[in-house]
Amino acid sequence: MNFKLRGTNVIGIEILTDNKSFDIDTLKNFILEKRQLLRGSRFIISVEDRILTKEEILELKQFLENVEELTFCGFKTNIKENREICISLGIPCDLSEMELEKEKERAETEEIKFIKRTLRSGDKVTSTGDLVILGDVNPGAEVEAGGNVYVMGSLRGTVKAGIGKSEAEIRALYFEAPRLEICNQEKIFDRKESYINFRARVKSGNLKIEFSKKGR
Repeated sequence: MNFKLRGTNVIGIEILTDNKSFDIDTLKNFILEKRQLLRGSRFIISVEDRILTKEEILELKQFLENVEELTFCGFKTNIKENREICISLGIPCDLSEMELEKEKERAETEEIKFIKRTLRSGDKVTSTGDLVILGDVNPGAEVEAGGNVYVMGSLRGTVKAGIGKSEAEIRALYFEAPRLEICNQEKIFDRKESYINFRARVKSGNLKIEFSKKGR
């Protein structure tokens, strides 16, 4: 088998496949063999250079959601068609499901900032535009953005998005923060509340919370 595992169970474990190694039944068997190693992980499947069918994506999603040891968080891919199918099915795929809203006009002065690390207690990052964090936001860390905030890991710190805007969103693979603020609207969460594939957005003046399921 040519599958490779990458990452840690703190941020997430990614299984890498390509056009030659991808086979659903073989992939399923590989995951079942490794499930004790992967126990408690947030899990992502990376598919490079191969176009998946809608049926293949749904089959993998349903299979992974029934593997109790894992928390399935979506796909990564370099194929546009795969991303489009995942988005149409409401399945996170790379940053595309968390992509910038194309219809929203942005000033040329706004930035898109990528943070490629975990933010720890005492850290604070800001962006005049969108902020993408390729890691966790730990308790005690602060995130503020004039645009959207996307966290490709756990969000447990303080986050504020859409500063001075009427529409914005916050997304995270795993959410367990005490509060958030979007477009000057605040939402308080119970300490025991946690969510997987979390999305909070303000549109037309309304704050809406969406998620695939509650965490364990």
